[in-house]
Amino acid sequence: MQFMVRPAHASDADEISGLITGWAHHYLEDPAPPEAGPFLATLTPSATAERIESPSFRYYVAEGTTGLCGVIALRERSPLYHLFVRSDSHGQGIARALWEQARSDSGSQTFVVNSSLPAIPVYERFGFVAKAEPQTKNGLVYVPMECAHGV
Repeated sequence: MQFMVRPAHASDADEISGLITGWAHHYLEDPAPPEAGPFLATLTPSATAERIESPSFRYYVAEGTTGLCGVIALRERSPLYHLFVRSDSHGQGIARALWEQARSDSGSQTFVVNSSLPAIPVYERFGFVAKAEPQTKNGLVYVPMECAHGV
């Protein structure tokens, strides 16, 4: 699959929101408790557009012939805020290309992420290591991970 990585624009917010919302169940307890509401509110197109336009975030998208196929976002240069790839685009190097672009542009040497359980192997391939056992907070289930020295 041919794709290109580029900075995201506010006009991408609907597609980004749809992509991320489709994967949200991997982060949520089953069934999602009411306290997960604030997290889900961050996934709306308007909230996504606000973050894209904020100087505190850097968003990049991967775009192929069938449209947006992946997204990555860093907050304040190093916390990895989002990394999602459309399911029909897995295994084609999109996550790695997004990660390498964001990492390179960040100027940071250390990165952290709260990984969903199914995404742990992807982050491990990028050099992240788990820093704790799975955590549950506000209805979200995740593993804190860290990658040092720009690996």
